[in-house]
Amino acid sequence: MENQIERIKVKLLQKMQNHLKRGWIDKINLEPLSIEKITAFENEYNIKLPKEIVDFYTKISNGVVLYPREDICNLEPFENWYFSPDLIKEKFNAENDVTYDDYYAIKKQNGDYSFENFGNISLMDLGCCMSYCIVVNGKHYGEMIAVLEMYLEITNKSFLDWFEDCLDGTAEYML
Repeated sequence: MENQIERIKVKLLQKMQNHLKRGWIDKINLEPLSIEKITAFENEYNIKLPKEIVDFYTKISNGVVLYPREDICNLEPFENWYFSPDLIKEKFNAENDVTYDDYYAIKKQNGDYSFENFGNISLMDLGCCMSYCIVVNGKHYGEMIAVLEMYLEITNKSFLDWFEDCLDGTAEYML
């Protein structure tokens, strides 16, 4: 994993240097988050964040503006993570992708649509009611999911694998 962290740092720095050359940003700002903030968050919500996301945020950067001229497809800073405090401790219980039709069947079981917020944190807004989230409780712990209106896609990728795909331009649903 340390090799991947270093590889991501290099790719991210190249991307930021390209943004700087084009005048899209004034300076490169890759400041990591303190481990104390992560620990306080984990203690407050009684959860354990996946190691990869902790390593990224504490060793590389507290969020990243991948697309400086857009309000979407940027990795949110820790302070802007979106999650339901009441549901973060619930298990994300989708076994597989959830199709549009399955969405309504699950609604009948749960009595609402909140199952999509069970045990995950939204890290990237994709626009149009879509986002990338990391599962922090349940079978897919540590994996990224795409919440796409009334559809959920389990990427089967860890945070670092998914983020490297974002940097390489191969992640689905990105600009």
